[in-house]
Amino acid sequence: MPTLLMFFLLSLGQISLPPQAESLRPQFSDYKVKDIYRGSPASPIITKEWRSYRTRIRRGAAHDVEFAGHYTIPRWGCGTGCGAFVIVDSISGRIYASVPAFSALPIRWFDNYPPVELMEFHPDSRLLKFNGCPNETNCGLYDYEMIEGRGLKLLRKEPLPAEFQFNP
Repeated sequence: MPTLLMFFLLSLGQISLPPQAESLRPQFSDYKVKDIYRGSPASPIITKEWRSYRTRIRRGAAHDVEFAGHYTIPRWGCGTGCGAFVIVDSISGRIYASVPAFSALPIRWFDNYPPVELMEFHPDSRLLKFNGCPNETNCGLYDYEMIEGRGLKLLRKEPLPAEFQFNP
């Protein structure tokens, strides 16, 4: 497991989902890709927007395909329980923005439900499941589809009840 990924998972921990919520979510098999790119990954095209994160992006983009047939997902922490990521096309080097900086769900969530990953994705599926709080607001379960040449498209979101939201 790459060091960056291990750090990311350890720093953000795991969250939990109620069983009924998981059954309503799209399945990875519904968003299968036919081919997985096996060539050398292209260097990411670093624009002004991503210059501050260039080292993390370059290191993450150098790995094997992680998502949707030909993408990597470089990830980095931005504080305690905070993370960020981008999606890099391993063929072209194009960078796609992700959801805003995010945090794991509030700790009280762990008392009620069994653990699952903060983010779930597979090399052979265009589906990305995100379970957290973008900008520490709107904590919920988010399902995205990777649209070729366009980036992530929100398919479904399920806000968590008020008791699992961060207080302003």
